[in-house]
Amino acid sequence: MNRYLTFSLTVVLTTSALLTGCSDQGSHNDLMRTLVDIRNRPSGRIEPLPERPEYQAALYTGTDQRSPFHLYEQQNTTSERYLSDQFRPDTQRTKGALEQLPLESLSLVGTLQFADAKFPTALIDDGQGKIHKVTKGQYLGQDFGRVAEISEDTVFIEETVQDEQGGWIKRPRQLKLATHSDE
Repeated sequence: MNRYLTFSLTVVLTTSALLTGCSDQGSHNDLMRTLVDIRNRPSGRIEPLPERPEYQAALYTGTDQRSPFHLYEQQNTTSERYLSDQFRPDTQRTKGALEQLPLESLSLVGTLQFADAKFPTALIDDGQGKIHKVTKGQYLGQDFGRVAEISEDTVFIEETVQDEQGGWIKRPRQLKLATHSDE
């Protein structure tokens, strides 16, 4: 019985407290005055929407041209880049240590010009803590890159890659000497 009385008393007190909070008419009067003030304000003028331009249909005239979303099937065989695969790399050649690494992981750290050497030598960091000496004609990078020229601050490389049509093309790349401002 005592438990029932305690529960009933708790319910009655909680309900009374909630109803007392809702009975404050002063705050409702302020709210009602604010709403009346808002309704009595003069309404603003809204600019009309701009006129919509008249629709003009455009005719597609490219139906007789090839689709840009499909490979070009008919190759131009007279083009220099496809003549008997003149740029096809020698895939049977034994690859060097720098050809196992992507060109992006290699960096030029210096160049040397020996008095008795015809061409300068480049010092290439392989990104794994080892420095390699490279001269003109050597290969580096995974895309059959061959050193074409070495200057004081740049190694010019000519890569041989396949294009989207399966032909072999030459692509120029270069490794620049890293300076302190680049880091």
